[in-house]
Amino acid sequence: MESTGALKWQKSIGGELERVKKTLGTIGFELEESQPHLSGERFLMTKEKLVLIGKRISDDEKVVIKISNHNEGIKEIEHEKNARNILRDVSFSEKNILFPKDIYYGEKDGFLILITEFIAQERVFVAHTLEEQFFMILKTFEAIENFHATTFEHIKTIKYTFPIFYAQEYFKNFESFRKTIAKNYKNTEIEDTLSKSENFLRVNKAVIDRYANYLTHTDLVPHNFRVKDGHVYLLDTASVRFGNKYEGWARFLNYMVIHNPALEKLLVNYIKTNRGVTEYLNLRLMRVYKITELLEFYSRSLPKTDGDLRALTIERIGFWHNIMKAILDDITIEEELVKSYTKKRDELRTEEEKERQREFAVA
Repeated sequence: MESTGALKWQKSIGGELERVKKTLGTIGFELEESQPHLSGERFLMTKEKLVLIGKRISDDEKVVIKISNHNEGIKEIEHEKNARNILRDVSFSEKNILFPKDIYYGEKDGFLILITEFIAQERVFVAHTLEEQFFMILKTFEAIENFHATTFEHIKTIKYTFPIFYAQEYFKNFESFRKTIAKNYKNTEIEDTLSKSENFLRVNKAVIDRYANYLTHTDLVPHNFRVKDGHVYLLDTASVRFGNKYEGWARFLNYMVIHNPALEKLLVNYIKTNRGVTEYLNLRLMRVYKITELLEFYSRSLPKTDGDLRALTIERIGFWHNIMKAILDDITIEEELVKSYTKKRDELRTEEEKERQREFAVA
């Protein structure tokens, strides 16, 4: 059974969905019956934008529809469209990033709508062999890293579309995350670990800034990309900015701690072996930062949860706190820690959420 929060959210958007269906019909599209982005725990992370699966009526081509009539949602869709356009056109990279093709972009009935092709994938990313996963994601990271703004002309090209983060911006965000965590989940041990984490970041300011001005996808996980013919297609350019080279790596590796620990270890060893001590330190700095972001998200979600979902959210906070301590101490993440957490997670998850997860993970 879905949580009270999920049911309330689905009920609240019912009327809006009917208006969306009517508007989409006037431009030749309709929604599919199954909508994975409206189920399970999605209500905890949604903003003022709907992500829907549909098809073009004329030829049944499956599409992804991003639509909003709310100010913040409209801004996010506008940013995503502008980001896609610039990343296709900028001249300071020799490598291209793959995106689904645009099918429709425009305003209708007060909605801003972005429709792109649906990338069909035979298998979710983590169902590929370890070797295939390693080379696919490494190729993707290397393509993204090629977008490195090193001159005034580069900065001028990107500054009106993309946020630009240096160490100070990361520190400012960290302080905000820490305040939210303290407000929603009071725990002296976590507060102590966050103090150590903040010091770890601040004493290494020069390292963070050394690897600035790189394109980075702040949420590069299988939720936001799909695999076709051995190539990774990025789905969400709303999460793109110019910042630290390893922010995207950090998010991906933290995700793989749970979903494919062998890949996480392989990629960490690759950085250690091939990119040197300083880049490995920078990766650890970004992993601590991204775990703090996760802790902020889960602590902020607590007031929206009840029952099993609340218990699961508390388990998640404890788990990521333990992972943060391992990264700070630069020690191997214990296999039993991950197994114990995933067992509890699976016991507490709803069937709806497990089904939603199958879109991008082995749930």
